[in-house]
Amino acid sequence: MLVAPLPQPIAIVEAFSDIADKRRDKGKRHEVALCLALFTLAVAAGNQGFLAIGDWLKIYREELIKLLKPEKERLPSYSTIRRVLLTLDYQKYSQALGKFFKVNPQKGETIAADGKVLRGSYQLEKDNPNSPSHPSIMLVTGYLVERGLILPPYEVESKTNEIKALPEFIQQLALKGVVFAFDAISTQKKTCALIVETENDYLGALKGNQGNLHKQVKANFSPQESYVEVNKGHGRIEKRVVNISRDLSGIPDWPGLKTLIQVQSERRYSRGGKERVEQETRYYITSLEASAEDLARRIRGYWGVENKVHYVRDVTQGEDASRVRMNDLPHLFAIARNLALNLYRNAGFTNMAQAQRFCRFALDTLLPIFKMK
Repeated sequence: MLVAPLPQPIAIVEAFSDIADKRRDKGKRHEVALCLALFTLAVAAGNQGFLAIGDWLKIYREELIKLLKPEKERLPSYSTIRRVLLTLDYQKYSQALGKFFKVNPQKGETIAADGKVLRGSYQLEKDNPNSPSHPSIMLVTGYLVERGLILPPYEVESKTNEIKALPEFIQQLALKGVVFAFDAISTQKKTCALIVETENDYLGALKGNQGNLHKQVKANFSPQESYVEVNKGHGRIEKRVVNISRDLSGIPDWPGLKTLIQVQSERRYSRGGKERVEQETRYYITSLEASAEDLARRIRGYWGVENKVHYVRDVTQGEDASRVRMNDLPHLFAIARNLALNLYRNAGFTNMAQAQRFCRFALDTLLPIFKMK
């Protein structure tokens, strides 16, 4: 007697198997894990809102039923998926996705930390019992420079700011041996001290907000090693000279400070038939004792958080235009978008808009990046 083989579990569905269902028992037809898996797949397919998710479910209904084998061969509607999400804590969703695709920073890798406001997530209505009024939500994002992957976000409380949120983000990650890179607003003594105390390193931009330190670094900087890189493209030539110095004479005391960095940038391009030249000098401080070439690579990677994360989420994935704003829905969409970018890059895509188009047009592209056939 032949015994039919047991169906193989689907990883993205299994990832949500431990999430409790907070809906009322009456009228429940679909498992939470199925609803969350479909939501995650739909966002990776480029759907930016619930109506779009509903259309996507209708278009691929037969294929999804064959793949996921839901009870009575029925898929949940977009409104059912929305109701499930409204009861969900975004951190539980993020932790569940970590089982499916975990990003483990390795020693020596660089984490570019930067805050991003979800501009359309504000709630003005004050008479909505299900969603109190609130300003736009801000999330601290960690971008793994060397591999182009994104870590789970951390919310900045509306009554605080990015300066206070970054130390909490660092403590939550509980890592050792990595390099945290951040912009000038986060270059604070307490933050740098925490990073060094937790056996990590920092690379912080320096501007006028640290007035005396910035002033003294500019006045006392004496280059000891340099690295030059030139990039051509899009009708312009960019030259960057990265100078470093370990001479801290005249520099105010700063936790763990080992190296001063000066980046001189020159950009040449034509406009209106005339050649134009733009020049800029920036400064950084770090607890690393690395070469000018290594520090140049880390700084260039840190700048990537803007065009490889924020720009893609805003322009390609439509994050700034999204008016999803109730409960944890903005966080959930942001986390799903991050996962999509991680999966695109893990599958070898370098153009995120192209990856999203391919995943939108055919399940043949979408399913393999989710380890499904």
